[in-house]
Amino acid sequence: MWLYHIIIVLGAVSCVLLSASVRAEDTATPDTLRLDQLQVIGSHNSYHAGLEPGIRRELEHEVPQLAHLLDYDHPSLSTQLDGGVRQLELDIYADSRGGRFADPHRPGHPNEKWPLPATELTLMRQPGFKVMHIPDIDQHANCQPLKVCLQQIQSWSHAHPDHVPIFVILEIEQSNDIPGGTSVERFTPKTFDNLDDAILSVFKKNELLTPDDVRGQGETLTETIKHKGWPTVAQTRGKVVFLLDQRDNSTFYLQGHSLLHNRVAFTNAAPNASEAAFTELNDGPARQITALVRRHLIVRARADVNTVEARDGSIARRDAILASGAQIVSTDYPDGEPARWSGYRVGFIGGGSVRCNPVTAPPGCISRGIEMGQANTLQLRRVIMVMRHGIRSPLVGQEPEGTNIPGGWPHWGVAPGDLTSHGAAGMRAIGHFQRHWLDETGVVSGEGCPSSNMVSIYSNSEPRTIASADAFLNGFAPSCHINVNHLSVGTPDRLFSALSADPDRFDMRAIVPQLPSLSKTFAPAQKALAMLAEIVRCGQAVCGFLNSPNTVFPDKTNHGLVLAGPIQKGSSIAEALMLAYLDGKPELRLNGKIVDAARLGTLSALHAAMLNSIVRPRVIGEKLSYDLRRRLVRDLSEISGPVFRLYVGHDDTIAPLLGLLQIHVQAPGYARDEIPVGSALGFAVYQDDVGESHIRVFFQSQTPEALRGKSANNEPSWSFPVVGACREHGELCSNDKILALLRYGVSPVKP
Repeated sequence: MWLYHIIIVLGAVSCVLLSASVRAEDTATPDTLRLDQLQVIGSHNSYHAGLEPGIRRELEHEVPQLAHLLDYDHPSLSTQLDGGVRQLELDIYADSRGGRFADPHRPGHPNEKWPLPATELTLMRQPGFKVMHIPDIDQHANCQPLKVCLQQIQSWSHAHPDHVPIFVILEIEQSNDIPGGTSVERFTPKTFDNLDDAILSVFKKNELLTPDDVRGQGETLTETIKHKGWPTVAQTRGKVVFLLDQRDNSTFYLQGHSLLHNRVAFTNAAPNASEAAFTELNDGPARQITALVRRHLIVRARADVNTVEARDGSIARRDAILASGAQIVSTDYPDGEPARWSGYRVGFIGGGSVRCNPVTAPPGCISRGIEMGQANTLQLRRVIMVMRHGIRSPLVGQEPEGTNIPGGWPHWGVAPGDLTSHGAAGMRAIGHFQRHWLDETGVVSGEGCPSSNMVSIYSNSEPRTIASADAFLNGFAPSCHINVNHLSVGTPDRLFSALSADPDRFDMRAIVPQLPSLSKTFAPAQKALAMLAEIVRCGQAVCGFLNSPNTVFPDKTNHGLVLAGPIQKGSSIAEALMLAYLDGKPELRLNGKIVDAARLGTLSALHAAMLNSIVRPRVIGEKLSYDLRRRLVRDLSEISGPVFRLYVGHDDTIAPLLGLLQIHVQAPGYARDEIPVGSALGFAVYQDDVGESHIRVFFQSQTPEALRGKSANNEPSWSFPVVGACREHGELCSNDKILALLRYGVSPVKP
């Protein structure tokens, strides 16, 4: 409910592929998977159709924070199910006599009515369970009353008889927390009997999975789940599972029905209760969810709350919940309903409505094929990624002579700009994850070495990019004979280094006047600049270049740029400090306090501002990325060829593509538009059931804590940035639209 505003910081967890308690006879065949070995996406308050406009205006004026929290809505239940949602939530109010909610009013002012439309008024006057969020102020639902909602679910289920079970969470409303609002009828054991009867008036018993269906002879639910596990997918296709939301409902619901005998729904039980089969940890922490999932309990958790993540685009909570193994991950923003503010949404990168559970699924489990016969199914066919190299030592000049930091600049032990051993380990971890993902989605064979014609890896000719690609491949396909392709070491490659390989295409006297205002671009980074001035010293004084104006102008050849001020040294030093943290160097201390990952993340705004100033803008980005874009267009247009294609380059390889695609990214732990080491811009190519191609653009990165080794969860985080030209199919882009954006741009002087 909207009243719970507490955001709990989630502890990171390790993604374990196989629970220790999985029995040896379990296999990866979709039909033999148990329900607790799946993971589905659900919608929170699935009935919520949004505030009535007049009430919205009133709340925005009187209680803006409340209006803020209620600012989301969902389409019809069937549309959500079509889009891949497999858990629905309905808030239930008892109305045994009818008419209780027929006269909504301004809370505390009973004479100020908010009249209902005639059809809704008729429904509200009838006795029976109603579905709504908050009486008076938020009664609008996409189905009403409860029986109609249930009929819609049943109709969809009948039309898709092979679906994996649909979980329906019933939130029983026992009070109205808005002072002066319409009072609420309390539930009693008899009311719960009537609720079960209402469900059974729509669904036949063989259309449901009930506690009696799961519980073994002479056993409690807890004992059955522990010793025998949940029923399999094959045994439960086409069924609906009802779950009660609040734990305090259990007392009345169990009355006269010990151990849930002859009851329709599973309760949100305390994990050690005898009827425990389902439980909720909506806010985590993730490590506790994982522990319960390993005990075969089905756990529901929420990926986001109160529109917070939707507004700021943060994905840390979402990713931790998905990795925790919670079988039901609820959100206000399922894949097909991205947040209008940030594009935030919750789905599986491989597509589909269900995937192998990241904690309990057996080895070799392939998500594709679990859900059968789904209309508009999208199958992942190809993945193309453009990745920045792993952790490197600072380049020459990144730790400028005459500057100092507390404790002194660290010792690196490798040549300037080379990949470090810690960086290689990070790239191997990314490669291992990438292989697991492609195996799990069925894109690459999960057994042995993938054939060399399935995988293509190409890197820039710099030692650090070659070493990064080699390390990635070592994690992706160890001991396999797959080559990393690249030009001779040190030979400029037009795909990655157009300024060096083809300088004549850059007329900087024409380009510089069209670059964005440096003062405007760096204005949001003033906090970061002040923080850097506290850390870096030139002797005993603040370094003058941190206070000097930013300037950029053509060099003597007119094919390069000369930078001065914070855009040059400030952004460079800030990146060097982050690299030292990521590589595990001793943590900086300033005035006795550690300069932690959060503060270094703030500093990364300087490097991001530099990229946004002289790399991302279209006027230069289209020339920097011309050759790579031609290659990507070819990759995206081909019908055959490698199904996984990786290009390993630099931050200035990715930034121009972001500019041309009109994308902004937010890597967890970094400033907006920063491109961390090891991060990647990806293109996931899907094919629908009529053979049409669609592309989902994604951005992958690891948190600073994960790269340093301070987090147990080293899985990359995923975000799905909004591509300006694409707003259909849940932010999937048509192939043609992505190709058009990549093709855009003036051809270089030397094509």
